[in-house]
Amino acid sequence: MSRIPRRLLVEENSTNHCTWRSHGFSLVLDCDEACEKFLALVRKYKEKFGIQILSYCLMGTHPHVMCTATRGQRAFSDFWKLVNWGFARWYNRRTKGRGQVVMERLRSPLIQDGRHQLEVMRYGDLNPVRAKLTRSAAAWKWSSHRHYAYGEPNDLITDAPEYLALGATGPQRRKNYLHLFAQRFLKPLLVRRSDLVEAPFVGEASWLARRLLACGLSPPG
Repeated sequence: MSRIPRRLLVEENSTNHCTWRSHGFSLVLDCDEACEKFLALVRKYKEKFGIQILSYCLMGTHPHVMCTATRGQRAFSDFWKLVNWGFARWYNRRTKGRGQVVMERLRSPLIQDGRHQLEVMRYGDLNPVRAKLTRSAAAWKWSSHRHYAYGEPNDLITDAPEYLALGATGPQRRKNYLHLFAQRFLKPLLVRRSDLVEAPFVGEASWLARRLLACGLSPPG
């Protein structure tokens, strides 16, 4: 599929699944210091550019961040330019390198409201399980899973609307979110899902078709 302009993926108050791969698949987020630096940059700039961080999971070669762009595409792009540039600059200083750190253009699939946001959140939470780095999402330090599932304080996170809809109280929401990780629900999320990462849009078939047509592209058969 041809590259879709960012302005057709990100709009005011859109929710997007953001990720990139490191150059040469290097382990740039390989330690606590690196993960802390990346999140510190996200924290530093998110309010300036109107970015709400709904969920995240940091892996060795890439981050997963689901966020809402309250000020639209230009502010969204400026935010990620500063975060990624700042991280690359820090990483090259740390490693005494001068090369490229982020290998590819930021991917930012637009997510339809509703259950699709929860699906992307759960897919992100399960990245370390899928990669066989840990047996449970709760055991991974560098994600927002423990905030949503167990109420762990996390000042980076704005609670996702679909999570808030899971219950009237915090305990109810946490219980219902954990229920979504019951073994019988996990199989579709424990395989790599290009439709949640590489496709430009994440949502129902009819919504996807409308979005693709608006971009001048033909929907899948």
